[in-house]
Amino acid sequence: MSRFVEFVTYRVKDTPEEEFLRLRSAAVAAVEAAHPALVAVPVLARRPDGSWVDVWVYETEDDARAANEDAANIPAFTDFARVLEGVEIEAGAMPHLAISPR
Repeated sequence: MSRFVEFVTYRVKDTPEEEFLRLRSAAVAAVEAAHPALVAVPVLARRPDGSWVDVWVYETEDDARAANEDAANIPAFTDFARVLEGVEIEAGAMPHLAISPR
C-alpha cells in the first residue's frame, strides 16, 4: 500500500523554540487522535535559512485532505498554527516499495 506525504515548510513567529516544539507535539498527538490514518510525523528539521520542514505521512490523499479540512476543529492544532507563518505544503504519493520495512 502506498502512502501520501506532505512536506510542510514554514517559519515560526516570535515564539521560543521550546514553546514551538511543545505546541507541535500537542498538535501531532491531537491530529493522530482525531485522524488515525495519520501514519507518522517522522521528521522536523530546521533549514539553514531558519525555516522548518515538517513531514506528515497519511495512508491516502483523501485521509490527508480530511485531516486538513478538520484542522480548524482541533484546538491543539490551531494553537500550533497560530505561531506559524509562510506555510507551504508540497505533497505527493509515496510508492509502496519506498516504504521502510520497519
